[in-house]
Amino acid sequence: MISMPLVDDIGATLKADLDVTKMNKYLHEYIQQEVSIGVSKAMGETVEKMVKNKTHAVQTELEAKIAHQMNQFEKKDREKYAFFAHLSSIKESLSDETVVIFDKAPLNVGGGYDTASGKFTCKDAGLYFFSWTTLSQPRKDFTSALFVNGGGIAENIVDNDETGDAMTGSNSAVVRLRKGDLAWIGVVGNEGNYIRYTWTKNIPASVFTGFKIY
Repeated sequence: MISMPLVDDIGATLKADLDVTKMNKYLHEYIQQEVSIGVSKAMGETVEKMVKNKTHAVQTELEAKIAHQMNQFEKKDREKYAFFAHLSSIKESLSDETVVIFDKAPLNVGGGYDTASGKFTCKDAGLYFFSWTTLSQPRKDFTSALFVNGGGIAENIVDNDETGDAMTGSNSAVVRLRKGDLAWIGVVGNEGNYIRYTWTKNIPASVFTGFKIY
């Protein structure tokens, strides 16, 4: 209860007592309501900001991952390896395990085949296909094989020691290579007697080819 002095029209001093109990109650409730609204609004803005920041972070991370995967796919698509090599002269009296050096490579995509060594170096792991053909001389055998890191994979036999005409032999293989593996054609046993590079018009007849499947 509070008292307030009043002045009437005739100048007499009066006294009025006001009961502010209910006013205090309503004022307290109003203040609580305004505080609650303010806190809710601030929390809402904070949560909204947090959600936006998190959403942005997730979106940025996802875009970065997608860009990385696309770059990897494009890189893989660029990593193509294929070669076609052939002899440019006859080879004879080659000893066991001698590398047959196909010294001309009109096609060498990716640069995996070396015409100086006769070996293919794997630059990117995967499945590879290899094929080779050899043309021998009449009454001359020539046996060769595909080797990977020194291990025989497939053999190609031209058993021509009893025929009076030239003969060819071919073979092929699919192998899984790791980066750095070496593949080549080598002589097997004592049958590297004679290999021709052409039959007519200098068209290659003894050839070595390979390519990456995937």
